[in-house]
Amino acid sequence: MKNTDEILSSAGETFEYARQYMKQQGDYIRLEAAERISKTTSAMMTVLVLGIFSMLVLIFLSLAAAFWLAGKLGSYPEAFVVVAVAYGLLGSLLFIFRRRLITNPTLKLMLNAFFEKENEASEK
Repeated sequence: MKNTDEILSSAGETFEYARQYMKQQGDYIRLEAAERISKTTSAMMTVLVLGIFSMLVLIFLSLAAAFWLAGKLGSYPEAFVVVAVAYGLLGSLLFIFRRRLITNPTLKLMLNAFFEKENEASEK
């Protein structure tokens, strides 16, 4: 009878340890996910803010270039058309090379944010 009580007590302790372990693993996974999501969100927000400021700079530079060209060409419409065509060509090049210039760097950024700790562990 004493062996049975000890076995039942040991089984109960083991079950409790297993339950606590599973709870801690769940907490750890949630913390890891929160850290990775916050890093990714932070990187995306940084890119968004820098993108907005870059667009503002680009708009003002475009206007300056168009007005400068208008002085050289003697026509505002022609100058703005030249700037628009330049943007059309630039947009076409970006579309053609979108994987190399946009998609792959974005994927690399996201994957590095999500798998940073695994990369650090494999490098050691």
